[in-house]
Amino acid sequence: MKRIFVLIVSAMLICSLMVAPVLAFSGNGSYGEVPKSADAITIDGTKDAVYDLGLKLDINRKYEPYDWSPDTGSTGVAWIIWQDGFLYIYSEINKAIGPLLSADEYNNQSGEPWMTDSLEVFLDPPNEGENSEQYRIDSTGWRSFENRFEGISSYNEDENAADGIFEGKARRIDSSNYAVEFKIPIAKGAGGDLGLLLQINEMWDDGARSVIFTSSSNGESNSWEAYEYDYIVLSANEVTAVVAAEPEPELGAGGGDPAEIPAPVVEAPAPVAPAPQTADPVSILVLGSLISAAGLVIARKRK
Repeated sequence: MKRIFVLIVSAMLICSLMVAPVLAFSGNGSYGEVPKSADAITIDGTKDAVYDLGLKLDINRKYEPYDWSPDTGSTGVAWIIWQDGFLYIYSEINKAIGPLLSADEYNNQSGEPWMTDSLEVFLDPPNEGENSEQYRIDSTGWRSFENRFEGISSYNEDENAADGIFEGKARRIDSSNYAVEFKIPIAKGAGGDLGLLLQINEMWDDGARSVIFTSSSNGESNSWEAYEYDYIVLSANEVTAVVAAEPEPELGAGGGDPAEIPAPVVEAPAPVAPAPQTADPVSILVLGSLISAAGLVIARKRK
């Protein structure tokens, strides 16, 4: 019995050591729940109303380790929502250090597409901290990607290389502000969790770059360090921004114009028939004479 007890305790210790890394990784914080959209979403760089019902994240943590990324005050805001098979992210970025560069000023096929004013989405779909996928859209609408799970990227290729990988659009709001919108395929559904990091690339006129991240629970997550990403949880809660139309009130049923009540049909009264005559004037005269004569006869007899 004692030997069996020792074997059981040893097995428990071994198991605890095996799961320790997973438990440590799961200690990263949750950004929150992402609701499911009941509305169709158009990918055009414009904010659909349903995004306001999604998870909102601030992008305002500058990249600390290197002097080449000073805090310029640039920030962004992102709204996240999901539908079956896809994660949707809409973000607006405020560039604080100068105007956005034009498409001609970017060398999108240089092999360094991150050297543009752009937003990057780092996604760890298994949320295991081993690796991640990267999706990028710059302020001109150029899309690029890298998938370290599969060892592929679109660097040194044109923007169309992202077709079939993910959808996205950009919209310039003004000379120093822009919006980007992503539609990224995902395999998880309600209850699933995904590691996530959002990164703003901010270009200076002299070619230098600043980097700004989503705020993190541990304050350390950077680019490809998936083991430090916080995560989102896909909620089964379904939301819609469509306002249901109120039914039109029925006429005469407490709303609208009262129903017209048809006037009753009144039939004209039938003509009144004249009362029947019981005797004509001549007959009355003769009858009166006879009565008078009879009265005279009776009077004489009494005398």
